[in-house]
Amino acid sequence: MSAWFQMLREQLQFDHIDTPQSAVPFGIGGIASDAWRVAGMARVTGSEHVLTARTDDGAEVEWHMQFFADTRAVECWGVLRNRGSQPLRNLSECLTWDLDLPLQPAFGEPWVRRVNGVRFLANYFPPHDFAIVDRQLLKTPQVYPTFSIQAGEGGRSSDGHLPCAIVCDAQGTQGFALFVEWSGLWRIGLTPEPRGAGGSAGDWPVQLQAGLWGLALHLQPGQSLPLPRVLLTAFDGDLDDGGNALRRHIRRHVMPSLDGEEVLPPTSFNHWFAFLDNFTAKSLRPAVEASAAAGLEYFCIDSGWFSGDGRDGVGNWEEGDSEKFPGGIAPFADYVRSQGLNYGTWFEPEWAHKDSQLYRAHPDWFWDTPEVPLVRGPGMHFQDSNFGLIDLGLAEARQWWLDRIVRAYEEWGVRWIRWDYSQDPRPNWEHNLAHGEIGWRQIRHVQGLYQVLDEIMAACPDLFIEQCSIGGFRIDLGTARRGHSFWMNDHTTHSALVRAFQHGLNTVLPGNYANTNICQDRHDYTTYDFLSHSAGGFGYSGKLWQAPAADFERYRAAVAEFKTYRRILLGDYRRPTGQPSSPDEYAQVIFSDGGRSVTMEFNCDMPGDASLSMA
Repeated sequence: MSAWFQMLREQLQFDHIDTPQSAVPFGIGGIASDAWRVAGMARVTGSEHVLTARTDDGAEVEWHMQFFADTRAVECWGVLRNRGSQPLRNLSECLTWDLDLPLQPAFGEPWVRRVNGVRFLANYFPPHDFAIVDRQLLKTPQVYPTFSIQAGEGGRSSDGHLPCAIVCDAQGTQGFALFVEWSGLWRIGLTPEPRGAGGSAGDWPVQLQAGLWGLALHLQPGQSLPLPRVLLTAFDGDLDDGGNALRRHIRRHVMPSLDGEEVLPPTSFNHWFAFLDNFTAKSLRPAVEASAAAGLEYFCIDSGWFSGDGRDGVGNWEEGDSEKFPGGIAPFADYVRSQGLNYGTWFEPEWAHKDSQLYRAHPDWFWDTPEVPLVRGPGMHFQDSNFGLIDLGLAEARQWWLDRIVRAYEEWGVRWIRWDYSQDPRPNWEHNLAHGEIGWRQIRHVQGLYQVLDEIMAACPDLFIEQCSIGGFRIDLGTARRGHSFWMNDHTTHSALVRAFQHGLNTVLPGNYANTNICQDRHDYTTYDFLSHSAGGFGYSGKLWQAPAADFERYRAAVAEFKTYRRILLGDYRRPTGQPSSPDEYAQVIFSDGGRSVTMEFNCDMPGDASLSMA
C-alpha cells in the first residue's frame, strides 16, 4: 500500500475503499500517469506531509496533504515544476486528485450530489440556482462520459456548478465529500469502470479527478504550475451528513474571522434597489436613520459613488462623485457612524472601463476584452470590450489595490466592502494567445487575487468582505476563505425564490455565506417574507424610511429576533422535507449548533404562512 494512501485511509477512516493501483494521487494532463516515480515522502509539520514524485524528463510534483483530526478531513495541494532542460509540452490540466478508488462491494452503487451554480435572474420555480442534483452511479458495461461537475465556459467558478461533490454508499451510511479551492476553471469527475450486471463481484474502481483545467501551454524549464487546494472529508451517514461535514470543516478551518471573532450572518442596508444611481449624501440620510432605528449593523453604498455614468465609471476609484458627495465621502461616512452603523461600499477591483482613471493611468496592467465574442451557447454572457481585466499577477497592481482599500478603511472608516466581478474573464485570459501560452493568465489572475485579498484581510482585520459576481457567479473555497459572505444572487424580488437560494446554498456552506436583502417594492412584509430571507445574511434594500409605522415595527422586530438565532445558522443543517417542487409546498429546514436548534416552516396550514421555533 502506498504510504500516502495508508496515511489517508487511517486518518480519514476510509475503510470502504481498498488500495488504489496508482503510484501517485495527482494527474497532469499531458503527462502519462505511469511516468511518475515516487521519490520520497516527508513530514512538514505534525499534520502536514509532502510527497515528491518525478518523471525521467524533468517533471517534478510536490504534493501536500494536511490532516484535520477534528473534522476528519484533509486539504491537499501541490506544485508542478519543470526541472529538466526541455519544455513539458501540451499540458492541459493540473489535477490535485486523479486516481482510481476501488470501492468495496459493500459500498454498492454510490450516490453523488452536486449543487447547481448560477444563471442570471431565472424567474421559475423550482429555481436552477443552488438546486441539489442527486444521481446514482450504476454498474453498466457502457461507460463513456465522465460524471462531470465543473465551472462554466466563461471562467467564473460557479457559472455551472458549485465546486463540490458529495459521494455516499448505496445504503446512505458512509461516504466522502470534496470542495475545490480555485476561482477559475475547475472540474470534478467521477468515472466508474464499465461493468455488467453479471460482472465481477469484487472491488469496483471509480476514477476520481479534481483540479483546474483550461490550459494549453508548454511549461518551460524553471517554470511551475499549481495543483489547486482541494478539501476532502469523510463522513458517516447520507448525503446530508456529507454536506454537514463540509460545513463543519469550512466553519472551523476555512471561514475567516472578523476582528478575531467568528463571523456571524450580518444585518445590513444596501442603497441600490431603493436609489439605483440617483442619490446624494443628503437624500441617503433618511435611509441611514431608518436603518439605525431598525437595528441594522451596516449601511452600504453600492455602485455609483464614483464619477462617471453607471458602469462607465468603473475604474474611477480615487474620490467620490462631487455632485453626490459635495463635501466628500468622509463626512457622510462619519454621519453613518454617528447613527451607530458601520459604513460600507462597493468596489470592482478586477475590471476597469477603458475611459476610467485607473485604465488610462495604467493601460499596461490590463488584458483587453476581445471585440468579437467567443462562440457560446444561448444565455446571458457578460462580455464588454469597453472593459479590461486587471493582471493581478503584477505586484504593482496588487499594491495599488491594497493601498486603495486600506485608504478607504482609514480615511472613510469603511468596514464592509462588496468585492464585485461582473464579467466573464476567460475571453481576456485567452485573447491573442498562441497555443502553448493559454492558461498562464488564468493562473496569474487567481493566484494574484488570493494574494491581494490575503493582504487586505491582514491589514484590515475588522473589514467585512462580501464576495460578489453579479450575484453568485464566483462561489468557491478560495473566495470563501477570503470573504465573510457572498451576495448569493441578483434575483431578489420573489420571496419563495430567495428562500430556495438560501436553503440550497446552505447544503454545503455555513449560513453566513448566504447573504441577501429584502428588495421588493412594498412594505407589507409578513413572517413568511422575513423567514424566506433569514437563512443567511438578513439585509434590506428598499425605501425603509417610507414604511408605515406598523410595517416598520414588524421589520425591526424581525431583525431583533434574527440576532437571537443567527449563530445557530453556522451549525448543522437539515431539510427534512427536501427540495420543494412548488412555491406553495410545505417546507421545513432545521439548523442546530451546540445543543440549540432553530426550525423554520413554510406553507404550514396555507400558502404564504410561516413559523419559527427555537429549542
